[in-house]
Amino acid sequence: MALDNEAFVTASDDEQAAFNATARKVIALAAHRKEGHGADTSNLEPHYAVIDGGLCYVGVKHDKDGGAASYAQPLWLCDPIEVLGSGCDDAGRQYRLLQWKRQGSGEAIRLALPSADIGEREGWAALRNLGLAVASQPAARHRLAYFLQKGGDTQWHEIVAMTGWQCGAFILPTGEIIGTPDSPIHFNGKPQNPGAYQPSGTLDTWRSTVGALARENPLVVAAIACALAGPLLSLIDAKDGIGLHLYTNSSSGKSTTAEAAASVWGHPVRTRHTWSGTSLGLSLASESANDMMLYLDEIGAGDARKIGPAIYSMLNGISKLQGAKDGGTVANRSWRLALISTGEVGMGQYLAEGGQTPRGGQEIRLLDIPADQGIYRAFDCIHGHPDGEVFANELSAAALANYGTLGRAFVEWLSTRKVEARARVTDAQARMLEAVPPDAAPTVRRATRKFGVLCAAAELASLAGLTGWAKDEAERWVLAAWARWMAAFGINDRDDSRLIEQAEGVLLANQFGRFALLPLQPGTDPVISNLMGYKRYDGDGRQTFLVLPAAFKGEVVAGYEVRRACDVLCDAKLLERPNGRNGWTANGGKGIGQVYRMRTRHQEDGEAPASNEQTQAFPSRAH
Repeated sequence: MALDNEAFVTASDDEQAAFNATARKVIALAAHRKEGHGADTSNLEPHYAVIDGGLCYVGVKHDKDGGAASYAQPLWLCDPIEVLGSGCDDAGRQYRLLQWKRQGSGEAIRLALPSADIGEREGWAALRNLGLAVASQPAARHRLAYFLQKGGDTQWHEIVAMTGWQCGAFILPTGEIIGTPDSPIHFNGKPQNPGAYQPSGTLDTWRSTVGALARENPLVVAAIACALAGPLLSLIDAKDGIGLHLYTNSSSGKSTTAEAAASVWGHPVRTRHTWSGTSLGLSLASESANDMMLYLDEIGAGDARKIGPAIYSMLNGISKLQGAKDGGTVANRSWRLALISTGEVGMGQYLAEGGQTPRGGQEIRLLDIPADQGIYRAFDCIHGHPDGEVFANELSAAALANYGTLGRAFVEWLSTRKVEARARVTDAQARMLEAVPPDAAPTVRRATRKFGVLCAAAELASLAGLTGWAKDEAERWVLAAWARWMAAFGINDRDDSRLIEQAEGVLLANQFGRFALLPLQPGTDPVISNLMGYKRYDGDGRQTFLVLPAAFKGEVVAGYEVRRACDVLCDAKLLERPNGRNGWTANGGKGIGQVYRMRTRHQEDGEAPASNEQTQAFPSRAH
């Protein structure tokens, strides 16, 4: 008889005992037949069976003399193991889904083992590392490899490696599935410290502690809303993620605010990551927080040269392009997430201090919010506590004791209201955009849309009765945080402002050392190293710089697209557009060639024009 291997792990102790007894009877019957008692042995078949607490292979052997068939001695292969089915991941890799109990602890283990690793050293190592005892004899492993490929159930599963919305349901880092998936799924991801996402306390205790202390504190509410925005990003097909960088001096309450936000999904300290890491490490941490929130503490611990590109990678949600061993490229991995970061200075300032030029794309992905604008620095209301420090300690203690419940409840509520959630986000974004000044830069409007997602997240969670806040209260507090961001950021294009500042700074810093004063004195040649161009004093006392094309592109507008930079500098009245020409250069005069005509805005009115005598202040040499 062939034994059913469906019951290897899930059978009860009584069922398992009966199963083992049946297996022993089969073997005894085989021995009885071998002794010549006349039983029919023509239907004996080799099979796999769980015997005495182990998966065994029971073969059939034939007597050398009479050819009578009988069962061979069972060959032990491994601890009891169940094959639940097969599956495939996004890259097309095939898997076999296995389940067993860890040796020693009895913990239930479920693993999606790549089919390519079955029978290979990597496959045996993976099974043993997770507590499955496997035979050491090659013949036994050969039989086990066949069973793992052909035995067990054939049910098909979707193999997913990321948390968040998958097949219509939501997967937590613990592997728990919230909602009903469209098809069977198995989480094969490897998040860091999944136990940190096990809940502590109840939603009621979170609401009465963290939620209650957050009331009337716009920064804390906005940070919590950022954590809640993670699951909305996929629902609205957001192009990129949302990040808040809370910055101010130490001991202001910014880390406590971040801890309150982190408590939405898990333990505030154990789920915390650091900016001190490789670009790949930061990308993998972001991937593991798909549709959730990533908490990165103290930007000053990171390398400014790596943080700038990492911001694009983490919040754009696309992995690096990699080549495959067998040719072609590895399929890109993509994710969406919300991010909370802290630091003593703003992200843009930190990059600049590290010798990197901040970009507008970085500033609207990771939004700099000052964390000292409240009455008590990060806080506006301390709810009767003696001072901000005592309040911060109370909020931190509440977050460390009550966590992991709000995020679960929110995605469970969202799972049946996805259309309503999309409409709420669209409405919140439209309301906030109406408050943006008409002349605000496109980057300001784009950042405002992100705050609209935060506003909608806080409203939805409040409408669901999860936060303890009224919908209008949640909206008002998030809007207050948005107003603080806009007051610090302004309504102009930051890239344009930086370009103007850079161009003017280059001219002023080099006006006396790298520009030859016109008119040139006959028979003399100014001693100027690395000439940038020429300058002359006009009748109103202002300087006109004639910048050589190489210096203009390589220094004045370095790092910016030249045509766009010319438009910006012209609008700022730093660059003259030649009359009757489509280009930006003009002839500077005999022996000078094509130049960019520029002025600065920082010259005092009424400055006296330079006389010919002034030119003698520069060293000269005869031709």
